[in-house]
Amino acid sequence: MSKPTLHLLMGLPGAGKTTLAKTLQKLTKAARLSSDDYRLIVYPEPTFSQKEHDNLYALIDHSTEHLLAAEHDVIYDANLNRREHREEKYALAKKYNARVILWWVQTPKKLAKQRRIDEQDQLLLPEGETSERMFDRIAGILEEPSAQEPAVMIDGTDITAEAVRKALEAF
Repeated sequence: MSKPTLHLLMGLPGAGKTTLAKTLQKLTKAARLSSDDYRLIVYPEPTFSQKEHDNLYALIDHSTEHLLAAEHDVIYDANLNRREHREEKYALAKKYNARVILWWVQTPKKLAKQRRIDEQDQLLLPEGETSERMFDRIAGILEEPSAQEPAVMIDGTDITAEAVRKALEAF
């Protein structure tokens, strides 16, 4: 059997991470585990409490573990902009001898913010938060990959199957 791959995503809100994840899914047949989709399934009226957040990511991590244990590729379709969160996923991959590809979707900040404002699902906004504030808060915690975590950089302004295929081949 081959070594499974865990695809991790990072980038600004509105950068194109989910577009990339869906393209990867089509190209690789990997399971796409979306934090947004899971949230709305498990919590149809999310509160965004810390308990809800912890339960949500425990569920996604649990699903990831089962899929990697079965040697199935996984796309972790959630924003992993903080190094400590990426480290947790690297440890998970190591446990199942999976290779990791960190995808960094790079999109000009102004464009990503406008996309987020235009396309924000209102159910995925915490009460009292605007798309603009949420964008600024999340953009403010983006921690670039360290030298020990090589990233595949992809242009979020033009995510095509061909561009993703070439990036996969180059990796």
